[in-house]
Amino acid sequence: MRHKIFKRIIKTLLIGLFIYTLICLALIYWPIKLEKNVKNYDYSSVKKHTEIALGTEQWLKMRDGYEIFSRIYKSQSKDVMILIHGSGSESRYLSEIANEIASKNIATVITPDIRGHGRNKGRRGDIDFIGQLENDIEDLIQFSNKNLYANKTILAGHSSGGGFVLRYIGNPKNIQVDKAILLAPYLGYKAPTVKPNSGGWVKVALKRIIGLSMLNNLHVKSLNHLPVLFFNRPENINDSLQVPSYSYNLTMNFDTNDHQNEIKNIDIPCLVLVGNEDESFYPEQFPVVFEPAKKFVRVEILENVKHLDIVKNSKTFRLIEEWNKKN
Repeated sequence: MRHKIFKRIIKTLLIGLFIYTLICLALIYWPIKLEKNVKNYDYSSVKKHTEIALGTEQWLKMRDGYEIFSRIYKSQSKDVMILIHGSGSESRYLSEIANEIASKNIATVITPDIRGHGRNKGRRGDIDFIGQLENDIEDLIQFSNKNLYANKTILAGHSSGGGFVLRYIGNPKNIQVDKAILLAPYLGYKAPTVKPNSGGWVKVALKRIIGLSMLNNLHVKSLNHLPVLFFNRPENINDSLQVPSYSYNLTMNFDTNDHQNEIKNIDIPCLVLVGNEDESFYPEQFPVVFEPAKKFVRVEILENVKHLDIVKNSKTFRLIEEWNKKN
């Protein structure tokens, strides 16, 4: 009798697992309709020609032997800032703010092309596993300490790079830094700061994300390389260094994990800047969202500043310099 009951339970479980897997696969391979020529950002600041010099190029070796392409902007300061670019892009567009910070002797600046981006070798828009980017940041911190003799380390990022900075500093298990700067940070799709589809910047394959998340619950990660996030970038600003899409692994890693808990965990000086004309975010929501960490976080909304030009704006430079002197 017990044997029959046991067989029935096993059969029911197997049928349930089969149905669960079918649902996962149906969601994962559901057709994705991509849009073209979507109007989103003001790209004029990106397209504008600049004579600002790029930093010294250097390939930095990570713990797994992989080399990350980076630029280093030297200064007389003993502090080091690791400055992270936004989604789908690479570090060139950060040259103006990096030069400004270095020339004002706020910090020596490292602008890496995040793994899966820019001039880095290997798969584009993908990483090996969720959590690999934290390993890379820790290795960059170690490089700063060992090779640049960092007195203090500042972790900074723009857009998704800013959201990733929050993810990093909000997890006490990571090697910690001394200060953080978040420039127009993406705080995850659940955050009240985010407009639908980030103002038209991305197409999210939500069904595929749900299906892959369900498979990951079974510890099946073999399909995590599939793209789930597609960028709506105009062709006239596209080039070979831009990334058209993100895999599930990269999407889940280059993002906040739980922005509310991560904000509550902030225990270092942190500066958050956002423009009042940001195309992707609701700027008035940032002071509200960061209220639980107001002891450590200063939030400023910049007048007449948009999502992309915040990294090229004199107001941004001035506020960073002022805040850094006080912290």
